[in-house]
Amino acid sequence: MQSKVEVNRVAINLWTARIIPIILAGVVGYATYVVVALLCVNYLLIKHFDHAAAIPILVIYFVLFLLMSICFFRLVYITVFEPPYVPLGPRALQERKQERAGSKASSDKSGIGGVEYNAGVPAGRETSGVVAGSDNDPDSPGLELFYTKDVFVCDMDGKPKWCPYCANWKPDRAHHSSDCGRCIRKMDHFCPWVGGAVGENNFKFFIQFTGYTALYCIHVLVVMAIYVAKQKQAEDETLNPQFVAVLGLSTFFGLFTFGMTVTSIDLAMDNYTQVEKLGAKSAVHVLAVLKPRRIELVRARIDAAVQPYYKEITYPLDVGIPPNPDYYQPADMPRTKIYSHTQHLEPIGKPPGPLSEDIGNRSEAPTRGPESTSLNEDSLEANGGPRLAEPTAPTAAQQNACTKERPSERDLQATRTFAVLPMLEVGENPWDLGSRLLNFKTVMGTGLLDWFLPIRRSPCCDHEDAESQYAMGPGVNLLKSSVGFTPSRETDKSRRRKRRKRTHQRRTSEGTSDAGAETRDPDVISSQPNRSIPLQNINNLSTSPQPT
Repeated sequence: MQSKVEVNRVAINLWTARIIPIILAGVVGYATYVVVALLCVNYLLIKHFDHAAAIPILVIYFVLFLLMSICFFRLVYITVFEPPYVPLGPRALQERKQERAGSKASSDKSGIGGVEYNAGVPAGRETSGVVAGSDNDPDSPGLELFYTKDVFVCDMDGKPKWCPYCANWKPDRAHHSSDCGRCIRKMDHFCPWVGGAVGENNFKFFIQFTGYTALYCIHVLVVMAIYVAKQKQAEDETLNPQFVAVLGLSTFFGLFTFGMTVTSIDLAMDNYTQVEKLGAKSAVHVLAVLKPRRIELVRARIDAAVQPYYKEITYPLDVGIPPNPDYYQPADMPRTKIYSHTQHLEPIGKPPGPLSEDIGNRSEAPTRGPESTSLNEDSLEANGGPRLAEPTAPTAAQQNACTKERPSERDLQATRTFAVLPMLEVGENPWDLGSRLLNFKTVMGTGLLDWFLPIRRSPCCDHEDAESQYAMGPGVNLLKSSVGFTPSRETDKSRRRKRRKRTHQRRTSEGTSDAGAETRDPDVISSQPNRSIPLQNINNLSTSPQPT
């Protein structure tokens, strides 16, 4: 549960983020008044009759003002009303509702409901912001959003990352923001200038807004600098202090927004966020990669010489479900334990070999008859040992446990086994698509209109792909090939060469057989119009009797 200090700090941050955009709009309104009314109308048109200067200034100003305003309102609306928050877990949602209703304060005063409210919360953690939840609960909601994908980010135990503050699983590239007290999808930073957190669904509009604002400020800066210099040089004019004020504001916001635009575009081209970029050089991403089916895995490993070791985890996380028999683990690898949700990933050594051999050896082990059993019991009692207890009927709980340890074939077919694999290199970005342009398109869109107009959202907001929540780059493909899940490039090239060679040989043999068939059958005259007739067939036709 969040402490009162943390709740107040989050509330102050959010209210500040709601007020600052209004102040920013007021600054733009003041700059518009100075540029349009004081400079263009009063100073240029009325006082100096300079239409050639006033009209271009106004046209460029209102074009940039319109683009900047559209991007600003689009960005603020999404940030305030559709923020990129990860949904809260059931327990966190319930506790925050109780905090808003003030039920905690009333229960503390009356002493009623304290045990039920704090059930499951360790001592000393009631005010740390950590919500009592169970990341070890196999029935925790939201896990299906991860293991239905082929690849997802996980911890070393194979489970998705758990947020104890939001009591929920953190999607790929999500981070918890202490400024707003929530997990943010693809979090970039918390920006009070635009109303809140910048993340997955508003990062594109943030880049567009800062870009157009930088151009707007540059235009105002150049115009005001020119006419401030003219007023200082003119002997019959006094310097307008409002021109100087707008010049200072445009300089400050111009430098700020230009720097943010360049930084954000560079991050988009590298497919990073500001949070990810901070520890990018030393970060090692751990991925849960779906193991291929038996046939696909055998085909991919035909040319593999050494099979690396990796850990495994099977979903759904029902305790006691063995690995799916349709999955394959090479015989030259030590067997790994299929971990339940309540245990850590600890490899156990076991002689290599198929599971069927182990089961067969167990089934072929000699069994003791009743005579040998009674002799053993008598010898044990004669030596002063304890008497063996009489066998009793299993209880209902034991029967249920035995039944749970033997899942049905349907349950086995529904399981998905993942390999827990760290990236091959330290600091490698699994979402780098190998091209700065492709990375840029995942944020800004595929067309020029998407780049410059705030209409459609980023393509990365679409999580319907069956492979992963975000598009994975070639580094993940190399990771799969390193463990034999997919063929390597050399294997693919050799297979393509062999396939082309077989195709060429087959076509050559077919062409030779067709030519031989024509040569061996001289009596057959083709009826096709453009085919030649052998000379001996023509001679036979000339010597044959003609009908009368």
